[in-house]
Amino acid sequence: MQLNRARSFFIGAVACSAIAVSSASVADGDDEKRFPESQYRHDVMEFVKYAYSNIAQLMKGTAEHEGHMVKHAQIMASAASMAKAAFEKDTRGMEGATEARDEIWENWDDFAQRLDEFEADAAALATAAESGDMSKIGPAFKKTMGNCKSCHDDYRE
Repeated sequence: MQLNRARSFFIGAVACSAIAVSSASVADGDDEKRFPESQYRHDVMEFVKYAYSNIAQLMKGTAEHEGHMVKHAQIMASAASMAKAAFEKDTRGMEGATEARDEIWENWDDFAQRLDEFEADAAALATAAESGDMSKIGPAFKKTMGNCKSCHDDYRE
């Protein structure tokens, strides 16, 4: 039941994000617009970024919202479960903005393995968050974010 609520929340957040992204693109007059595949990947990964930011605030105590840790961890896990599929299409040479390096597709097996690990670790973070035990949440969060850094170091502009 809780997963269905998280999925509904995620779908609603996607719709709101799409509106915000399209409004922001028009408002800031992007010099180079993303091509559709790049925009999709970007949007999936933005959910990870915002979930990360909110979890960090909750862990530091700079934000206090009862029950939100679990929801943000579930959003991150949901986005992580879509990340590999979002990158499967080789988009090297497409016109438009992207932060994805060509090395993603040149080293697909390594990149795909890292995304599989990220998905598993994000799912473990969601499980830890459900426990409410900070001694489990902290290490799970650190491990999940380590996956992000390792990919960004090698595969993101």
